[in-house]
Amino acid sequence: MGFKENGDHGFFFYDPSNAAAIIFAIIFGALLAFHCWQTFQYKTTFMIVLIVSVVLEFFGYITRSISITNTDALWANIASQTSLIVAPAFLAAQDYMIIGRVMAYVGSQYGIIDHNKITKIFVGADVLAIITQSGGGAMLAGAQGNINQMKNAKNILLGGLALQVITFAFFAFVAISYDWRSSRAPELKPYASEMQKMRKLWYAFYLSAILITVRSIYRTAEFGEVSFEPGQSSIDGYALTHEWLMYVLDAVPIFLSTVAFNVYHPGQFLPARKGATIDGRQETASNKSDVALQPV
Repeated sequence: MGFKENGDHGFFFYDPSNAAAIIFAIIFGALLAFHCWQTFQYKTTFMIVLIVSVVLEFFGYITRSISITNTDALWANIASQTSLIVAPAFLAAQDYMIIGRVMAYVGSQYGIIDHNKITKIFVGADVLAIITQSGGGAMLAGAQGNINQMKNAKNILLGGLALQVITFAFFAFVAISYDWRSSRAPELKPYASEMQKMRKLWYAFYLSAILITVRSIYRTAEFGEVSFEPGQSSIDGYALTHEWLMYVLDAVPIFLSTVAFNVYHPGQFLPARKGATIDGRQETASNKSDVALQPV
């Protein structure tokens, strides 16, 4: 996955498939166009973060193809590695924002954390993870055999990945707790049809959460099993030396995670206007921390 230059396979520790890179570039390009159209259709500007994630995936596989066919294009290898490493962090941030919107729409009183704090806490941690992962990924891709830089980059990258896994695990607990409590709240029975309809969005979220977690664990294991030592002539990590794992445990999960929100787009279930609540009222500054629902 790209820490040497002009070797038998250029920047890679295996014989990379240019066809696979092109196929996934086309796939994510199509998903990008579809998500842009849906965002316009539903006027859901809060889904821009997901679009950024898909742009990074699309750009990542384009530059991967360039780095495969042009072994002198170090810039392409750095761009590809960095884009593909950080793109899922933006997808995780979108999950935070979607659940925050659900909480604002249904009522924050069913959550263990207020929906206004979801963005501040989890997206804030995700931004830190993105910065850390992008920095470590860029250092690693551009190390060109510098052992000390490889070691430092690996530690930085693992720190960012670990932060993302821990943050997302805690968030999943918050989301599951909210789903459990809100779906059983007696005061929400008058809105049973709206709550039942929203189950599809929860299914999309749960699928996305599982796939993002699988991908993050894979990436953590990929870099965690590798050691960089002076005089080392080869890399001994299985994940880093076998391309199929990257596509099966990274490309495919992120593809399916984004498709889930094509099939069950938040715009189908949530109001485009920020602050609108399930009972048809508008959340205001005086009641936004605890929207009291009254049967209609």
